[in-house]
Amino acid sequence: MALIIAFVIFLVYIFVVRPYYLRWKYSRYSNIMLGKKFIPVLGNFKQAIDCIRAGKVHYTWYKEEAEEVKNFDMKLNFEGCHPILYMVSKTACEEFVKHGRVDIDRSTVRLGFAEMLHGSIVNKCTTKNIFQRRKNMTQLLGLNSASRYIKKFPLIPKILSCTRNLLDSMPEQKPIDLLQEMTELVFNIFNEVLFGKDITELVTKLYPYENSDGTTEEVTLREILIRLSRCYIVQHLSPLTSIMLYFGADTLYYLNPYKRDKKNLDTFKGAIRSIVSTSKETNSIGNKLYGFSDTTEEEKICDLLVIMVGGSETSSHSLVSCLYFLKKHPETLVKLRKELEKEGLVKDSDLSTWKREKLQDCTYLSCFIKEVMRVDPTVIETFIYVTNKETKICNVPIPKGFQIRLDMMTSNYDSDKWLYPEKFIPERHDFDSEFYQKSKQAGKVQDVYTRRPFGHGIRNCPGQTYAILEIKVILAYLVTHIDFEFELEDMNNEGIGFGLGTQFNPKIHISKK
Repeated sequence: MALIIAFVIFLVYIFVVRPYYLRWKYSRYSNIMLGKKFIPVLGNFKQAIDCIRAGKVHYTWYKEEAEEVKNFDMKLNFEGCHPILYMVSKTACEEFVKHGRVDIDRSTVRLGFAEMLHGSIVNKCTTKNIFQRRKNMTQLLGLNSASRYIKKFPLIPKILSCTRNLLDSMPEQKPIDLLQEMTELVFNIFNEVLFGKDITELVTKLYPYENSDGTTEEVTLREILIRLSRCYIVQHLSPLTSIMLYFGADTLYYLNPYKRDKKNLDTFKGAIRSIVSTSKETNSIGNKLYGFSDTTEEEKICDLLVIMVGGSETSSHSLVSCLYFLKKHPETLVKLRKELEKEGLVKDSDLSTWKREKLQDCTYLSCFIKEVMRVDPTVIETFIYVTNKETKICNVPIPKGFQIRLDMMTSNYDSDKWLYPEKFIPERHDFDSEFYQKSKQAGKVQDVYTRRPFGHGIRNCPGQTYAILEIKVILAYLVTHIDFEFELEDMNNEGIGFGLGTQFNPKIHISKK
């Protein structure tokens, strides 16, 4: 009985007493936004739930509170019972980056995607080992530093070939699951780059996957990755996760769905280990990453997993957003097609002429993608950081062990930085456009921290250059080879969005040119 009473008292403390105490503590600082109301147990998950119930994507509340947030340096959020300080102002972001790895470093909290990617570079403290692993990854995925490698391993032709194969298989005038198709496309492209000829085993071989009803199904690794990503997002949003983490992450594995998801994840890792360890494809990135002698086998597998998740899930969701906003704003599609035609990137052109230099000359294409990432970012927040000692940011003392994130969305709707931030205007990113000059005259000038789609500091995304090139190639090929229509319900939904964890699953109808 005493244990039960103690447990109840503990729950009341972590879900009610501690949150209200922290809200009181930080109410003394005028540069921290607390939010109008705190909901015990759920915390800010309640706002995400309310968005979903209203038929909006779960992160709409970030956009809706942007005008209020811009008046603060930080905001205090609660993920369930876990307090997290979000950096929102330019000053807060600058100080956050300057503290680097000494005062603030990546947290090892195993929550959601951080649990899925446990052991990889994303949720490990910044040590010499992590620096080396990031360097290895950047050398292989950074197009500039890997230019000699890319010449031996032509990237753009592989992207075009996979995209053409996808279009050949897509039926005309029938509803197509766009997110599924884009995820499969990006998975195939990315993993052909990672594994070369070994991609055949990735695409065709079946592996056991345990479903929530206890049945086991034989599916491809691509399908396992898609399902696992969704499962770990659900884990992140579950109050049960917040409770169990206080008893240690390992306790989660005694319960479903955590136990089941880990089993499926181990299946996925085991398959990748088998593929890479027996690979004879010497030119593949996976083989080269696996060949580095300064990391353990488990570290290599974990880093391959983070490349696969980061490269597949984020890019596929971004492509869905791009296609959606092209139809939402048809004038942008007309402008984009005209620019691509001017550069010779048209349906009947020789695909061997689709060079990186030509795509770089497509200013409107770049501006359009930047605007999509501003309006509907795939990721709305960074992984969790933690203070290594008592630290001050914007004159606010933050105790040792406190969790911190970088807000990657609300600044996108800051009316002090953007002219008409609620409107979709790709020209706002073109320094030579009339709209940019109008914005500048109105005093709406962005700084380096205004747009944060790939994070900031020493732990930003190492594959961002590759990701942007891939999106450009796929998008250019699609808009020059098909006409497409979204369902009317989706087109009329002002709360729709396609970032990670979205509940929307758009259908399109295509006709090939």
